[in-house]
Amino acid sequence: MQELSGEDGCGLKSRQAHHYWRNMSNYLNIYEVGQAYGGPEEGGWWYSCGSPIESTLVVNLTHSQRVCKLLNERFRKATRGYSMGYGDHDGVDPEGFGDDDYLMKGGQWGDKKLRARIEDHPAEAFPQERPHYE
Repeated sequence: MQELSGEDGCGLKSRQAHHYWRNMSNYLNIYEVGQAYGGPEEGGWWYSCGSPIESTLVVNLTHSQRVCKLLNERFRKATRGYSMGYGDHDGVDPEGFGDDDYLMKGGQWGDKKLRARIEDHPAEAFPQERPHYE
């Protein structure tokens, strides 16, 4: 058993204390989420992607879970705008007409929404790598 006294009040040196508490920590993370075009295979496929907006260290897990639920209820009622791929040129043929054959992989389309999640790490963009069709 580890002694709970010392420089930082926990019996751990500062770096050890940070590592110890980081491994036991949860975060309330807020993401902007949307759908990105994966490719034309099987008639076209999409995947979810998210960008971190905010990350807060959780002190009280039960309270944070309630806050997370309330935030998501509010977020469901609102959007943060509409994405149209990488810009005006995405999904457009050389003559300037809309054509799904010209969609660029990874471009986000549709309503962007916010989502709150309790996670064991600070918010980070997802997916870390663009998925590939197999």
